[in-house]
Parts: sequence; structure tokens; C-alpha cells
Amino acid sequence: MEIGFALPQLLVNPRSTEGRRARRIIQQCAQKVGKASMCPQGVVFGIDDAFYAQASKSSNASALRALLDCLVDLDVIYLEAYPKTPGLYEAGVFYHFMPTRAPWDTIPTLFSRHYGDCKSLAAARIAELRQHGQKAKPVFRFMKNNWGTMFHILILHSNGTWECPSRILGMRTAQEQPGIP
Repeated sequence: MEIGFALPQLLVNPRSTEGRRARRIIQQCAQKVGKASMCPQGVVFGIDDAFYAQASKSSNASALRALLDCLVDLDVIYLEAYPKTPGLYEAGVFYHFMPTRAPWDTIPTLFSRHYGDCKSLAAARIAELRQHGQKAKPVFRFMKNNWGTMFHILILHSNGTWECPSRILGMRTAQEQPGIP
């Protein structure tokens, strides 16, 4: 399976400090999931051992963890370069379910589109929290349905509380209850 990340020029440019940092993060993720290919609009990860019908939960979880950590780290780089970027809840963004093949959005793409799904919303919010010195991490859970396995991304704060940016920004489905992933 291939998963693309939409990246701003800042993170694609190999001559910028941010671009070099982004490439290191992307290479680390690629080592965990399979491979990565840079393109003008971002990066495409080739996932070797996850996200197909017979994939194990642990393979899916490992790949999803690596991809989420990568997206958060790329968003952190962006916010460091543009510290006056509005917060997620002030940016006029709302939740919208995205097709499986849609790129994962970094903050500038998410904010310019004005909507995104749980992975992009949670990553943007975690990067924002980290920018303000708070500890938070993405957590996920699996839900089986008639179409296959669905994943839902939430935020776990260091004090043990949950946050669901998708719910706050308009999601109204069974996925919104955090439970234990």
C-alpha cells in the first residue's frame, strides 16, 4: 500500500534546514514501514507489511505509529518555522472523513483546505501542544466494519486525559468514544 503525505515546499526543499530535518524524519519512518519516495508535492511511503486484509494487528499498529509520529514531527518543524500559525481550533478547520487513498495532510495543507480527518487533525493539535511545552501523543484504535479495519486517532495527554479533535471539530460517529486502544 502507498500512503502520501502532502508537504509544503519548506519541508521538501533539501537545501533548507527544515527540508534536511524533514528528510531525516522521513528516512527514519521509511526504515520502519518499507520505503519512501519524495515528489514535488510531498512524500509517498510504500508500506510493506501492513494495511492489507491479512495484516496482523501488530503490523498495522507498528506502521500506523511510525506514520503518525512522522506526521507530528513534520508538523512540529513547520510550526517552528512559522510560530504565528493559528492553533487548530482557531484555524476554521472542521472534521471531514477522507478517502483511504487521500494524502495525509501537514498543517499548511490542512489549514488551506479547511477540513481533514482524525490523523491530520490529531497530528496538528499534538504539534501545537508540543510547541507550547505540553506532552501529548497520538493513540489509535481499530474498528472492524463491513469495509475492513478502520482506525481512529485520538490524543493522550501526559496527565492521562483524552482529546478527540475530530469530535471537537464536528465528527459525530461511533468512533468518537476514546476507550482503550
